[in-house]
Amino acid sequence: MGAQPMSRSVVTEVLPERLVEHRAVRAWSQLQPDRVEPTRIEILKLKRTKSAVYRLHGIGPDGGAVIAKRCRVATAEVERMIYQECLPRVAAPVLRCYGFLKESEEDFCWLFLEDAVGELYSPQFPQHRALAGQWLGKIHLALARADLKARLPDRGVGYHLGLLRRCRATVREILGKNGAVSGEDAKRLRALEAHCEVLESRWSDMESICGVLPPTLVHDDFVIKNVRIQPGPSGPRLLVFDWEFAGWGSPGVDLAQFIYHVVSPDLSAYCSVLKSDYPHLDEPILQCVAGCGTLLRLVDSMYWATTWMGSGEYELLAKGVHALGMYETSLIEQLRAMKWS
Repeated sequence: MGAQPMSRSVVTEVLPERLVEHRAVRAWSQLQPDRVEPTRIEILKLKRTKSAVYRLHGIGPDGGAVIAKRCRVATAEVERMIYQECLPRVAAPVLRCYGFLKESEEDFCWLFLEDAVGELYSPQFPQHRALAGQWLGKIHLALARADLKARLPDRGVGYHLGLLRRCRATVREILGKNGAVSGEDAKRLRALEAHCEVLESRWSDMESICGVLPPTLVHDDFVIKNVRIQPGPSGPRLLVFDWEFAGWGSPGVDLAQFIYHVVSPDLSAYCSVLKSDYPHLDEPILQCVAGCGTLLRLVDSMYWATTWMGSGEYELLAKGVHALGMYETSLIEQLRAMKWS
């Protein structure tokens, strides 16, 4: 998904002197006892929610690195299903899932994945965008036919409407608190609230436009940090990872264009893949779907920004207001682009 809630303080971890004693390595050793001595451990993500991601060097096949993710069981089960069941159906390049280990206490587990090695993705390179468009078209087309709705979280247009309403409710709550915000900040939040109302008033249009394509598996955090370009014998291939926000929804959310750090897949390449099954599709239609997807990404980002603001801490409130100010500018631009404002 979009921007994630910031930690209230810097979360740190001191690695043990003997790396085999690290919690990720201990978990890995229960699944793969033959290789338990990493040469190095990188901390990739550490959250106060107890989630964490590490890169364990030197313990994978052929001495490669393994990604160790500590996350909630429900999240890991969705990711594991996508890597082991969904992507192989499409004959798409897929990272290997080395194992899943549930902890004895709490609702957490470890998920071990192949490290995505390759060139960083850039939407500034047309060949990268074309590759992303073709890959996404194959995924969306093939998995729309699969019976996956009941097994995946809801990421449909209605889900995003719920996020929009929760975002607006939080903004109203902040504005209703005496002294919480004032001056330009209050003015900015009132303007954002008004534009959220405009967007909600066009939600039936959103549903109609997104409805030209059937629901399917969506990544829902299709941003450049979650993609690598890897060379292969038949040409470069796209590796996509970090499926923790994935679900069943409108393809539009993955088609968002040129906002913040999204992949911005080439719509012509995407259309060429779907055309055989959906002959009514053309680029102008897909531009509208992608425009809706850009708005859905904005809703997602705005919602996460509001989650920073309820703690009562001034610093987080100020950061949330600042982020919402940036999103409001983008929201205005996209509403105008859709001719909805």
